[in-house]
Formats: sequence, structure tokens, C-alpha cells
Amino acid sequence: MDIFFDEAGRGPLFGPLYIGLVISKISPQALAKHPLFQDSKKLTAKKRQLAFSEIQSLAERKKISIAIASVEAGIIDCYGVTQAIGIAICKGLYQLICPLMKRTLKQEFFLSELKDLIREYEDRHQEKIRLILDGKSDFGLGKCLEIETKTIVHGDAQVKEIAIASILAKVSRDQYLEELSHRYPAYGLEKHKGYGTKGHYSKIQTFGTTEEHRKLFLKKLFPKWTIQALDFSTYSFKI
Repeated sequence: MDIFFDEAGRGPLFGPLYIGLVISKISPQALAKHPLFQDSKKLTAKKRQLAFSEIQSLAERKKISIAIASVEAGIIDCYGVTQAIGIAICKGLYQLICPLMKRTLKQEFFLSELKDLIREYEDRHQEKIRLILDGKSDFGLGKCLEIETKTIVHGDAQVKEIAIASILAKVSRDQYLEELSHRYPAYGLEKHKGYGTKGHYSKIQTFGTTEEHRKLFLKKLFPKWTIQALDFSTYSFKI
């Protein structure tokens, strides 16, 4: 079973990072007929929302299975972006596979539970799980989850399922950023979406940082900020 991945919000100074995961029962030929399923960065906000609604409809009709997960700025500050993405993917995989196995979704789990869930799925269905990721890295998950992984550079432009994952992640993050823009109106989030624009840096200079700002990315303000190594085997994943 192939599970497709993409993320949104790797580079901003502010807010969480989101990931999307997709399992599709639709043939590549049928997916090719969906013009909105393309790299989320190439779609307007309106078209992304239309695509998102279409994806939700397919999920409701059991044509695809989807999961969306996120990691907040504090996790990125603690472990860095690469390890934080690994955390988000594990959370997403757990959310994706639990319903397939008719398991109750726990609000907290450990890596060993996710690995057991994967092995149980593979044994029951007599097929291996393969994680297909946009980019160059599998974030160490092939090794720690003991699954096959495949990376595709610019996968969101080549593989429809990865494009769907990118839309899930992008729209979900943008929706949450809209909520945060009301909580932090002084920062102009509706304009820069948390990225390091000149205007955003100016607001930080004037108003300081919030708990949603990634201190790791603000080297001039936090020059001694360091990250720590993550032991996936003992980490407590929270949904």
C-alpha cells in the first residue's frame, strides 16, 4: 500500500508546520482527469479551496483515505524542522492506519504502537506499506519504522497523490493561520502567512515575538538557540 506525503509551512518564521498523507483507490488515469489536483503552490487560494473540497468529497465516498497532522512552533524550536516533520508524519500515519484497522484513535501513542499497527496491517492484508515523499529525505522514517520509502524531487508536480497531500497541508495551514491572524492582529499574518518578509520583521521589532514564532529561525534575536536530538523510540506523540 502506497502512502503519499507532502508538507506545508517548512520555511515560515511563524506558526505550525502541516503535513498531508493520502492513500488512493483511484487509478492514475482517473486522477489525471482532476485538473485542480496539482502542486498547491501553483493554485490560487480560491482554486486550492475548491480542490480541498473535492478531496474531502472523495474521502467521504471512500475513494481515498487522508490524514492531516501538524507540529507547533515549539516542537520545531526544540527538535528542528527535519525531526519535527518526522514527528508530524508519524502522527499522520497513526491517524491514517487506525481507521483502516478499526482501532480507536488514542490521543497519545508511542512509536512501538505505530510500528505494531503497521506490521498488523501488513500481515492481515499481505502487502507492505510504502511511504512516498516529496523531496529528497525520508526524515529517517524508513529506518525507525522499518518500512520502504521512496523520495521524489518535485513530486508534487509529478504525482497526483502527492499534489493532493500538498493541497491538504497547505489549505489546512492557511485556515489555521487565518485563526491566528485574529489572535495576533498586529503582525499582519493575512499578508505574509508567517514568512520572513520585511514587513513581518518590522512587526517583530515593534511588538516582539509570540509563542507562535519559531525562535530557531530568528538567529539575530536568539543567536544561541540550539536544537536537541530526538529519540523517536521514547517520544510521546500527541494527536
